[in-house]
Amino acid sequence: MRNKVALALLVLAAMIVVSACGGTQEANVLGSSSTSRSTAAPNRRGRSDPNKSCDAQGINATQLNPGACTEAGIHYVVANFGGAVQLRTLAASIVGVSVSGGYRGPRRTIAPRYDAFLRISLEVQNRDRVAHHFGLGQTMLGVAGDNYLERTDIESRVHPEALVVVNNGLIGPGETLRGDVIFDITEADYQQLQQRGRFFIWNFGRRASAQIRPGDQVGQIRLYAGEAASPQSK
Repeated sequence: MRNKVALALLVLAAMIVVSACGGTQEANVLGSSSTSRSTAAPNRRGRSDPNKSCDAQGINATQLNPGACTEAGIHYVVANFGGAVQLRTLAASIVGVSVSGGYRGPRRTIAPRYDAFLRISLEVQNRDRVAHHFGLGQTMLGVAGDNYLERTDIESRVHPEALVVVNNGLIGPGETLRGDVIFDITEADYQQLQQRGRFFIWNFGRRASAQIRPGDQVGQIRLYAGEAASPQSK
């Protein structure tokens, strides 16, 4: 089974852009460019009401409107791929998504527990008046019915471009930091990433939870809708 999964990932990688980074060979998944996107403004369509339900404002998987809304007591701020979410203390946008079969540690190559490492490159802006550290485990990946927390061991030990490592994760007021978060996902969910993938991020000082709690403010970026949300080949 593992050989079949590895072969499937190699076939997918051959169809899209391949680049070397951090001692691993990675395939670009969502076709984003190497240039930075601004986190200054989310991709809103008109004004939304954070106190109204998501479905009432078309902020759902059918109408794909971005904006702020509340569902089951959870305060969501939603954007499509290529846009940004603005929470109370931070703004965030995705600038790249890639897949890797392993990360090179000090003594050996670290293989995923499932089938592949998914690397999401972010720009995070501090919207607060004081400096903050971006925390380990501040984001989550959802694909179909599965939720994945970060591989914090990879981020803190062997990936120098992790958000928590770059500048020690410190972001001053109004400043923007670019870096990565890493997830360990199954090949089946990798296949569904562009149809049912969602990226979640919490405010500074909060840690992601597979069970989102009422009262939380959570940013969500749809990986299945928006700018450059399909593979590109060269």
